[in-house]
Amino acid sequence: MEAVAQLTGELDEALAELSSLEAEKARLQACIVVAVDRVRCLIDRRASARSLQPARSRGGNLGDTLAAAEVACLLRTSERSAFRLVQQAQVLCTYHPATLAALRDGSISWSHATALIHEYAGVPAATALAVEAALLPVAIRTTTTKLAYQARRLRNQYHPDTIDQRARSAEARRRVEMEPDDDAMAWLSVYLPATSATAIDASLTGAARQLQGPAERRTLAQLRTDILVDLLLPVPASGPRLVRPGPDAGLLGAFGGPRARDPRASGEGHPHAADHGANHGENTGGAEPSTATPLPDGLRAHINVTVPVLSLLGVDDAPAQLEGYGPIPAELARRIAAHAPSFTRLLTHPETGAVLSVGRTTYAVPSDLKNWLRVRDRTCRHPGCNIPASRSELDHTTPWARGGGTDHDNLAHLCRKHHMFKSEGLWHYEQPRPGVLTATSIAGRTYTATADDPPF
Repeated sequence: MEAVAQLTGELDEALAELSSLEAEKARLQACIVVAVDRVRCLIDRRASARSLQPARSRGGNLGDTLAAAEVACLLRTSERSAFRLVQQAQVLCTYHPATLAALRDGSISWSHATALIHEYAGVPAATALAVEAALLPVAIRTTTTKLAYQARRLRNQYHPDTIDQRARSAEARRRVEMEPDDDAMAWLSVYLPATSATAIDASLTGAARQLQGPAERRTLAQLRTDILVDLLLPVPASGPRLVRPGPDAGLLGAFGGPRARDPRASGEGHPHAADHGANHGENTGGAEPSTATPLPDGLRAHINVTVPVLSLLGVDDAPAQLEGYGPIPAELARRIAAHAPSFTRLLTHPETGAVLSVGRTTYAVPSDLKNWLRVRDRTCRHPGCNIPASRSELDHTTPWARGGGTDHDNLAHLCRKHHMFKSEGLWHYEQPRPGVLTATSIAGRTYTATADDPPF
């Protein structure tokens, strides 16, 4: 009995410590929220002092965007997460001090607070306060799951707009997003009306069950996934652009490989005959091609895959790099390459592998140099930004008007937002090494983009 009593006492002590730590965690998160909102206000004032006059509203503005860029670099997080934190901090500090107080004293957790903020969003301030008064006591005594259930019921009761109006507004935000995962896999998410989602889900299940049988070894989940892929890619799928770096040769190829069942499948790629390198004393370096996937409306989608030449030849199995994702198996890259209808040479320096510059002879970036920079940069070179280079813009780090050359060490990809920051003089960039940018923010802090390992 004495041992049981001692064990019970130790357990009570451990549980009390856990409860205390959770309350301290909530308090610290409240302190972070207050600090983030102070940063937002100061940067907003700084931007206003530059005559940018960001619009003030409960929605996002330039001040919020600049604050998110600063917070993201400082905390080494994504700008999407930082922007969400900036807006959450504004909502709590400006409109809902009662929720912030509950977070500060540990009555609710950060997950409860974010769930409440979600319910406050998109409604007038007075309505949001009524929702807070109804939901905050629920959040203090229950889980976030039950809180969400109660919130869905209260939302219809308190929201000034009808559910039809809200549904139309939400439908305007429909979108498709991709999130990379491990082991050459990814998640493809679709935000769409619930009626369409449930119909698609039921259709996939029905079609998958029709294919099930003694000879079918795939699971229902695998069948549903394969059917979705076949429906979205009903025509010959192309392989990605393939980069073959190496001392022997590097070819940039555009893959347009049809599926095996397509009678038009050629199965072979062939290099362009022109040897541009011989004209400039260059050798060929890394390669990179475009996956052209013919879509039902005739469009062609392009992606890049960077493959070490020895992997392509089957000498070793070093992973390839899929643009916007990361490593994929060498065998998958070889299958992609097998359907490449053409390759284009990528010209590089014989020792460093860098594309030779065109200096001040032209402002426009030649196609070979564009291809190389896209392979080198992979993403926007602003610190921490993961927007793919294919969706970014090439920028002269030292502007052409100020004597900057069209050179690989003066060119880098910036997404539209960060390019705008540079053009407006909000952020300033230098390129100490090719593809590595140091960025100075509106707050005067300097951050350096981490150099990725070269893809070859």
